[in-house]
Amino acid sequence: MTNKTILPVLVSVLAPLSGWAEETGANELDQVVVSATRQSMAASELAHAVTVIEREELETQWRTAANLGEVLAKTVPGMAPASQTLTNFNQTLRGRNLLVLIDGIPQNTSRNISRDLMNIDPANIERIEVLRGGSAVYGSGAAGGVVNIITRRNRSQAVTKLELQSALSKVTGDGLGYRGEQSVGGARGDLDYGANLAWEEQGAFYDGNGRRIAPEPSQGDMSDTGTWSLGGKLNWHLPTGTLTLSGSHLDAKQDTDYASDPAVDDVPPGEARAKAISGLHLNEQNRTRNSLLNLAWHAGDTRVGAVDAQLYYRDYHARFTPFDARGIPSWGALVQTYLDSESYGGRLTVNTDLSETALLRWGLDSGREKTEMPVTTYDGSAYDNSGGLVYIDTGDRLFMPPVTQDTVAVFAQLEHNFSDQLRGEAGVRYEYAEASFNDFTTLGEGNQIEGGEVDFDDVLFNAGLIYALNDTVDVYANYSQGFELPDLGLQLRIAPSDFDVGDSQLEPIKTDNYEVGARGYWGATQASLALFYNTSDLGPVVIQDFAFAQRRAKERIHGVEATMDHQLNAQWRLGGLLSWMEGESYDRADRKWKALNGYRIPPLQLNVYVEYASGRHWSHRLQANYSGSRDDAFDDEVGFGSRKVDSYSTVDYSTRYQQGRHSVDLGVENLFNEDYYHVYGQLLRNGRNTSHIPARGITAKIGYQYQW
Repeated sequence: MTNKTILPVLVSVLAPLSGWAEETGANELDQVVVSATRQSMAASELAHAVTVIEREELETQWRTAANLGEVLAKTVPGMAPASQTLTNFNQTLRGRNLLVLIDGIPQNTSRNISRDLMNIDPANIERIEVLRGGSAVYGSGAAGGVVNIITRRNRSQAVTKLELQSALSKVTGDGLGYRGEQSVGGARGDLDYGANLAWEEQGAFYDGNGRRIAPEPSQGDMSDTGTWSLGGKLNWHLPTGTLTLSGSHLDAKQDTDYASDPAVDDVPPGEARAKAISGLHLNEQNRTRNSLLNLAWHAGDTRVGAVDAQLYYRDYHARFTPFDARGIPSWGALVQTYLDSESYGGRLTVNTDLSETALLRWGLDSGREKTEMPVTTYDGSAYDNSGGLVYIDTGDRLFMPPVTQDTVAVFAQLEHNFSDQLRGEAGVRYEYAEASFNDFTTLGEGNQIEGGEVDFDDVLFNAGLIYALNDTVDVYANYSQGFELPDLGLQLRIAPSDFDVGDSQLEPIKTDNYEVGARGYWGATQASLALFYNTSDLGPVVIQDFAFAQRRAKERIHGVEATMDHQLNAQWRLGGLLSWMEGESYDRADRKWKALNGYRIPPLQLNVYVEYASGRHWSHRLQANYSGSRDDAFDDEVGFGSRKVDSYSTVDYSTRYQQGRHSVDLGVENLFNEDYYHVYGQLLRNGRNTSHIPARGITAKIGYQYQW
């Protein structure tokens, strides 16, 4: 189907529905204001797809999810399934990387370690806005879209919540988890304040057969992990605007006695399940620590229009599972990597009215990030003699040299209402980035690498039109360019002796994104349909077996997304979403297009739900999740991430009973205790059976909440 035929098809599908809505007297749904586009506009006025997850829906999804990645996978079209581990390595959005923001603060680091969705506790989230598709407005990192996490708003109340979690496929003390939350808030004069504290202890995870799931040895997992989080916000409402000071701190640290048994690697990959063995002796285990400080100013009426400005600071630390890399020349040791990153910057957005029908949004972004990635080395003999259980620290060494990256960008977007039905927008962004590092010696091969500096700059464009067919149906078309800096640190740590900082391998990825879609709002029903296509002349650097595997290649990805929600009556509500996509890269050697691997392109995803409210106090939700099969990458023999992926289905159930200030909720994940492998577990991240990690079996959470 070509772009020229898509719009008429959308019109023909949705127009009859709009007529039905008008005949039945259905009213339009309340408008949802979205800030993820820096526009603070109603979702129905945007010329691209967007998903908004409010606090109430987040609380419902958390009852049957272990982390934010799982919540997004079940609620956002185009989002790949979660890994049930610490990483969002495989969780692309429309086949490309996504930019994660917390109150506008970027969570991505220049050395992409794929833990961006693990940097905030659910107790500190008010809502999440997901802009699907590339964004010229935000620039670097937003090739697949933007996940904008907005922290809790201040409320004049105090709430206490306690929660207990347990695996039900094997009920044991090791499988128990505990959680507590306390939030407070209030106001005095021109000031309002709020704070939230959360503490959690995760237990062991068990598969559908009641076997303890082995720790994920490549990217890390969340079993036996203790987490605490503190967030707070202070708003000062002045006659000229609002000044907001907010901060948060999260620290998640694993302390387990288990490891993934290396003995399973004696059989061919995929033919043995990862096995947990006890006796691990390792002082420093998986850890994620994230501290944010944000000062924001909003003025709705100035000489130049509405102004939003912010200054931020971020301190970040992440540690991974040790890895036996003695057989890899570029590593040459038994190592454990960790990353330290410090960043600060500012953002400014100004909305200037040019006339009653035209508005100019303009502003600038700037930031500096300092990142380094050393390794802790361990005694190989002690490790071998213990069967992979004993780690004796032999000191830290340089792995990736400290890298300083500076970015600055300016943007402007003109929006114009041509009529009551037609609205258009067009924008431009100029971005400049510079990264530098000093002389260093590679860890394994001992290559002497001369320090250097690499800079990038580019101009990005976006344009969109949205047309209201009537009061209930809108159709839109959008073009936007995305921009993604290369992972310089990934290349530096395995740099060959002839490494050239000016090589084309370090050129940024620039994507062209095309999208057409339609949205319908008919009172009790809302639905959307989006078709997208994105392409880039350069893909990411491909690393296989910890070495450069191929030159960067052209890529193209296309897909379709659909959503529907319907309120049958006061008691019943149902709906769902569907995502399908396919992607290819051009193989110069074979002179043909080949499928992108399974970490980039997920199988078909389908989620459906039904909700029932029995009176004002009791609600129920049953949700079915389906992930399809995919063998395109396997057939094309593309290497890393090309294993066959089989389909699987799960069902989740949650319920909540509320009476006055008290509420009790229950969530059951994987209700029918399916024994299966999620997509990430089927792809074998480290290429061996120690990464053949099964999914969790039936798991229950029960919680009690009291509002003071």
